[in-house]
Amino acid sequence: MPEVFVTRQFRAGNSQAVRIPAHMAFPPKTELNVHRRGNKIIIEPKEETLERLPLLLAELGKHHSGLRPEFEAEERDWS
Repeated sequence: MPEVFVTRQFRAGNSQAVRIPAHMAFPPKTELNVHRRGNKIIIEPKEETLERLPLLLAELGKHHSGLRPEFEAEERDWS
């Protein structure tokens, strides 16, 4: 179950703000998406772009043998 803590909102200029405990904080300068879902406000890291795709594929390659399972085609009646 996700960790939950209770806090209160406060004003920071014209905006609302909340304090996030240090152990739950994102790294400095992390870009965040903030959106509302019903009565909830969701804060999550901005999705990564394709610029990291080569690194992700290289990491995936470490865990993949490159071998494919044998495939037997079924006989089909195409008439």
